[in-house]
Amino acid sequence: MVKLNICNEFSIIFAAKITKTMRPPSLQYFYLEKPAALLIAITVISVFLWIGFGDFYTKGEPREASVSVSMIEKNQWILPDVYADEIAYKPPLMHWLTAVFSLPGGNVTPLSARLPSALAFLGLTLCSFMFFGRNLRLQEAFLGALILLTAFETHRSAMTARVDMLLSFLIVWVLALLFRWEEEKKLKGFPWLIPIVMSLAVLTKGPVGIVLPLLVSGIYFLCLRYNFWKVAGKLILLALPASIIPLIWYVAAYQRGGENFIHLVLAENFGRFFDINNLDVLYDLGHGKGWWYNWASLAGGFIPWTILIVISLFGLSYKRFPGIRSVWNSILQMEKIKLFALLAAIVIFVFFSLPISKRSVYLMPTYPFIAIFIAQYILYLTEYKAKIIRIFAVLVGIIASLTGLIVFLTITTHWINPVNLFSSFMKNKASLAQFSTIWQSAHFSQLGSEILLIILFFSIYVLFNSFRKKLYLKSLYAVFGVYLSLFLLMEGLILPAYKDAISVRPIAKDIKANYPITNNNVFVMNNLLEYPNMYGLNFYLHNYCRNFEKESPDEGYFLTGVNSFKKVLQKYETSYSFNLLEEYPNYSRDGERVIQLYFFRKK
Repeated sequence: MVKLNICNEFSIIFAAKITKTMRPPSLQYFYLEKPAALLIAITVISVFLWIGFGDFYTKGEPREASVSVSMIEKNQWILPDVYADEIAYKPPLMHWLTAVFSLPGGNVTPLSARLPSALAFLGLTLCSFMFFGRNLRLQEAFLGALILLTAFETHRSAMTARVDMLLSFLIVWVLALLFRWEEEKKLKGFPWLIPIVMSLAVLTKGPVGIVLPLLVSGIYFLCLRYNFWKVAGKLILLALPASIIPLIWYVAAYQRGGENFIHLVLAENFGRFFDINNLDVLYDLGHGKGWWYNWASLAGGFIPWTILIVISLFGLSYKRFPGIRSVWNSILQMEKIKLFALLAAIVIFVFFSLPISKRSVYLMPTYPFIAIFIAQYILYLTEYKAKIIRIFAVLVGIIASLTGLIVFLTITTHWINPVNLFSSFMKNKASLAQFSTIWQSAHFSQLGSEILLIILFFSIYVLFNSFRKKLYLKSLYAVFGVYLSLFLLMEGLILPAYKDAISVRPIAKDIKANYPITNNNVFVMNNLLEYPNMYGLNFYLHNYCRNFEKESPDEGYFLTGVNSFKKVLQKYETSYSFNLLEEYPNYSRDGERVIQLYFFRKK
């Protein structure tokens, strides 16, 4: 018999003290006595082991990584260049971290560029677990953390060199500190850690790092019937010191970037929110989506758990809607931690639903607060609606088995060639040719595929074995094991091969090997209103690209897309001669489908 004795916050988080007559199995031991250590181990295995695998293959990652390249190689630590004369779009905290992580190796790599996001993901998971673990049952907090670990959106962002995961971690950390300030001090004293963390959030992605947490906590404090002016005064006193360090950076950046920097700040922080496009920036703010987008993003972002929720809707009994007043009174009577989590999820969701510019990653600060409600709902289903858990477990097991079988037949044994398989029903010849090229370029590890398949099939065996024994709570945790095994298969085998197969790194390697390029003789067009930028190629060419239109060079090498070159020729045919040197197919999600290299000379 195992008796759980939760004495204080640290016993919950790091070593929940156990009075026992026998030692539980190893995983159960870690879950009961060292849950935080178990979460760290899961994060390391599912994320940290794989962040260095696979080249950059989108435009976002190399654009952010190039900022850190300029910091290291050009000593531009305040407002670095990104692409030609383009300045960094975001404040520099993540890029500073990337540069620091890159210093031991001497250069920025996918590993060092993705490491800040992975560390922030670990911080987000532990922060969520610690926050809810000291206020709710250990099982609920732990399950919520596992949902956060396995949700599609958070896992994807943890593996990506972008600022959004770092911002989400810092915002959630601030919210947890604000809740604790009210819970323990009743808004008395001055919590210095709160403005420090908000300063870091602003240095990650701008003023939203102050506005959003103070908005959420302000509404929460008002729901607790604090005086409005007291709340406003307290929050302003937190905002003022939180603005000092970011303000110093903004002034220093303005001194270097001038009016272009001001236009960029206005566009990124106010243009996106209020749908203002006439802010004198050479790119479309983009990401314009309808009201439905954020709902779809949450549904997709919480896969596979949204699938379980949808299945459960067919097994519940429904009662008449009690009315808005009754619902509102029920909300106000909730436990404080649940009320705070609910308000945080709603306020953040509404905040990012107001602007026309929407992206799924903007909603990530809501994920820990939604995950805890999903965890409670799943535990309810496990206890009272076990049939729904059984159906979901079987569905996950079947999908995982089919995935493993496909990988075994196509990658491990090569018994089936997917190109031949798709050719029988894929009518678009261009798409088939592209898929064939990517498949032939992909390199899979034979030993790696065998090891990862063994792990996957073993996790499936554990799932069905617990299912057969009608151990439904263990079946639920076995589902996490199967899903994490799928992550290992994807991140350790399939995605790295895919990323490398469509990367522009081989193009950059060929150019550097065959042509005497330097940081003074490679030119591109830099006007996103007319030409797509090639951030990946610029990164793998060590940020060599310069602005052709701005510098009007006498001669050099010119990189462009095949469609963009038609526009270039119309403008410069009379003043420049262009000699085509190379033409490369481009399968990445960055730039045009055909990249051309020219040598040009002024007439």
